[in-house]
Amino acid sequence: MVRFRGLHIVAGIVAMGVAAALGIIMGLNNTAVFTSSCVVYVAVSLFVQSRLEKFRTRLQGLPQHLPDGVTLERTAERTTERPAEQLPSGEGNAA
Repeated sequence: MVRFRGLHIVAGIVAMGVAAALGIIMGLNNTAVFTSSCVVYVAVSLFVQSRLEKFRTRLQGLPQHLPDGVTLERTAERTTERPAEQLPSGEGNAA
């Protein structure tokens, strides 16, 4: 199965078109329409990308079946624990 990973780009292009149409309706000159459309494209695509990434990581982190009495908070605590040898030792450049 092929997964489409460019949804944030499509959302940005759609928002860019809407912003351009609104700019033309408001009577902005071509430079203002182009600039505002580009700003909207970047803002919307970054927003959608961050929301999709949060959604995907939340889906990947969920277990398929939880035993009785185990909550998601307890499983999240367990996944963040690391053995002592994997913890940072504090050596190196602090700058």
